[in-house]
Amino acid sequence: MNKIIFPFESDPNAQKQDLWELLPVRAFESECQRSLEMIELCQRYMAGLVADKEGADSQELRQSLADLETAAGRLDRNFGILSALLRCAQQAEQPQWEPVELCAFARTLCAEKDTIQQTLHICLNLDCSGLTELYVDADIGYLTTICLQLLSNALRACTPDGGHITLSVRARPEGGALLSIVDDGCGLPDGTLRGQQNNRSRFLGTTKSGLLLCQAYCRLTGWTLELTSRPDGPGTEARLTLPQREGFTASPTLRSVSPEDTLYTARQLWMALATELGCVPGMEGTRFQIPAELA
Repeated sequence: MNKIIFPFESDPNAQKQDLWELLPVRAFESECQRSLEMIELCQRYMAGLVADKEGADSQELRQSLADLETAAGRLDRNFGILSALLRCAQQAEQPQWEPVELCAFARTLCAEKDTIQQTLHICLNLDCSGLTELYVDADIGYLTTICLQLLSNALRACTPDGGHITLSVRARPEGGALLSIVDDGCGLPDGTLRGQQNNRSRFLGTTKSGLLLCQAYCRLTGWTLELTSRPDGPGTEARLTLPQREGFTASPTLRSVSPEDTLYTARQLWMALATELGCVPGMEGTRFQIPAELA
């Protein structure tokens, strides 16, 4: 009789980490992604069938399909965070360094500020302190994930009352950059029952794993992420410090990056932004139109 003995069965002293090392993350991702794509394909097909139908039943079915689309989007988001955390646990993640122009990056992050204002009544402002260009050496994927998580948290903190969010970009005197997102929402839990309940109500339904992923990426890159109460009122300030990497010089030659590559990067960032915003309470089902300059 054939028998397979897993390492953690034969060794009672095996570390729990062995379980993560044995998990085929890539195969797991592929299988889950195929299932999500099938759900989305069926949802779109059925939505097309009832798009022009009249009557209460058709209206209820359209709403159910819209809810299914929202649920699939949230599942996709949470699955992506979980997969990335698993790769970090397996030490399979390594940063890919490249020059990133932070001012353009921040402008794309704020590309849907009008939609946010109209939908959530939250005013999103960008402050680059007079800078027109600020190059840093960064992993664009990690930076995108962290900033979208911080922006999403700020929007949730302000929902449903409305409010203000400011995204700031600063050059550090010692080199590198400081990126901050400040909101006047519910703020961090303050230890009081009321404060905890207020914070929990804004983030109800989330897995609270996004900040864990931000922490993991900061550990890999040497960046620092700090969350503190807003100094001049209610709300939260998130500060992401990107120190200058040894040997990196923000020279004029960086401006020679091809327009096609720059446009592709901005388009990818906008698509990730639209996906993240679609999971924010109050923005489910919002149809985003890619800006003309990125189309």
